[in-house]
Amino acid sequence: MTVIRIPKKQWGKAWRAMIEIAPIRLIAADPLYEVLPAHLDLLKEMGVPFEVVPREPSKIKRRHATPD
Repeated sequence: MTVIRIPKKQWGKAWRAMIEIAPIRLIAADPLYEVLPAHLDLLKEMGVPFEVVPREPSKIKRRHATPD
């Protein structure tokens, strides 16, 4: 999934349109939203500006297999 930031002035209009397609998830108080590619297409069609934000790598360390 893609993470985006929407300007506060456009948030209400964009939110209502996006939830009609599929659920979106607020993942940070910044506000950052996790959306589907269909949401990005909709925002482009509506002319709503948004910023794609790179995801931070997971802070969880993976466990490596131990030799038998």
